[in-house]
Amino acid sequence: MTEMVAYRPVLLFPDSFGYLAHAKPFHLEWARPGGYLAFLWPILQVTSSRYPIPALQHLMGLVLAVACYAFLLRRGLPRWGATLTVLPLLLDPLQLVLEHYLLSDALFELLLVGACLVVLWRPRPGVVAVLVAGLLVAGAALTRGAGTLLVVPFLVALVCLRVGWRRLLAFLVAVLVPLVGYAAAYHAAYGQFSITSAGPRFLYARLAPIVHCDAVRLPAPERGLCPSGPLDRRRVINYYIWGHRQAPQWTVRPPAGTSQLAMVADYDHRVVRSQPWVYARSVLHHFGLGFAPTRTGGIPGNPAAHWLFEDHYWVLDQVIALGLRPPSAKAGTSYDPAAASFLASYRRWLWTPGPLLAVLLLAGAAAAFGAGRSRRSGDRVACGLLVGACLVPLATGAAVAGFSWRYQLPQLPLLPLAGALGIAALVRGRAPGREPPGPPLRVLDTLAARVRAVPARVAGVVGIVAGALTGLAATLSGWAAPGTATGAGAVVGLLVVVLLMVSRVRARAG
Repeated sequence: MTEMVAYRPVLLFPDSFGYLAHAKPFHLEWARPGGYLAFLWPILQVTSSRYPIPALQHLMGLVLAVACYAFLLRRGLPRWGATLTVLPLLLDPLQLVLEHYLLSDALFELLLVGACLVVLWRPRPGVVAVLVAGLLVAGAALTRGAGTLLVVPFLVALVCLRVGWRRLLAFLVAVLVPLVGYAAAYHAAYGQFSITSAGPRFLYARLAPIVHCDAVRLPAPERGLCPSGPLDRRRVINYYIWGHRQAPQWTVRPPAGTSQLAMVADYDHRVVRSQPWVYARSVLHHFGLGFAPTRTGGIPGNPAAHWLFEDHYWVLDQVIALGLRPPSAKAGTSYDPAAASFLASYRRWLWTPGPLLAVLLLAGAAAAFGAGRSRRSGDRVACGLLVGACLVPLATGAAVAGFSWRYQLPQLPLLPLAGALGIAALVRGRAPGREPPGPPLRVLDTLAARVRAVPARVAGVVGIVAGALTGLAATLSGWAAPGTATGAGAVVGLLVVVLLMVSRVRARAG
């Protein structure tokens, strides 16, 4: 573990100081869930040294690599294929640098991938497995805000595995009990029944650099929230959420009877409703940056340099120069020039290219939807869950916080796993000589059996109803203007009709 020698005792980022301040003595932080605080608390009770923190996180990475290797062997992959698949977990510099940071990303990765492996270890998970998976999913949601929606792909996977309503209920209970308990503790500390109250503030900062203020109808008290000046002269995202609390969302005065947070949340709704395509394009752009060929690009205010090994203890230089932390923040930190130089050269020559990860994503998705021989492979649910569990936090981060290379960490274990299983399923179909696989994802097959005799006009009616319900739900949610909701309903209705018609064709062909 060269990092343990190169940068001592641990790499620090501005977020690290918040974690340390709230972990001892332990108290919940308003901006971030407390899962990582719970990880740090027992370590800081035993010792004041920070060396155990990166050591444990590096060990977590090794354990995860071994578990993924064993899982792939159970799924019938050859040893050489399983070895290649786990190499990003062992060798990728982004993985190594984030294991050495005092940040929540390595713990989040362990909980997320661990939940996937527990669900998929056997053809159908038992009661104990779904309970453990539920606790791990809850832990991931309490470690990083990007994990809030992870319950969705896991529920879909369990339904496709046909585990039965009792195990589904057990999974939901295992997820909800920790989340509700944490929300109650957060309410006691901050007066709000929530995991964190920072969501509207992060979204405000995400929208501030891209919103066209003259196109948004705002009530008089909220007009001061819209940043002034042309887009190319706006501040960066980090300024609008942190920035010494000088951004408009921290200085605006709410009207009587309304809190500042509620005012910011209402502003966010109005901006997204009025400019959905501007926001959507920005989210897609930030999402796509994670699949760039190299790791040298970033966004203003969040450069790639934070996550690239250098030949010195580099990570606090910029924040100290900006006056965000006093020079004493470097107290106790040191580096070994030879080891640091080796890591700086290492990261220039070895990384997992983004286009390769995109290909693995597509292979996993194709297998999940039953393309070619993968239809009877038995790995369709596994591919679907691994892809979904990766895309949910990536998309959530791009939508709420903006792009950062640290948010791309779930790619390194999950997409190689999904891609390896997907390629094997597409090439060989069902693997001979191993235990019977779990039931495949049979969405189209089940629909085919149900709609074999359904006339085309009935499919059209079903599509219209589905589109209407989608449009209504989008309007009532408060996030979509009527025109946007109508467009979303039309798209959903068309997809439903196409799905039903494809199912009819498959039924007649079979």
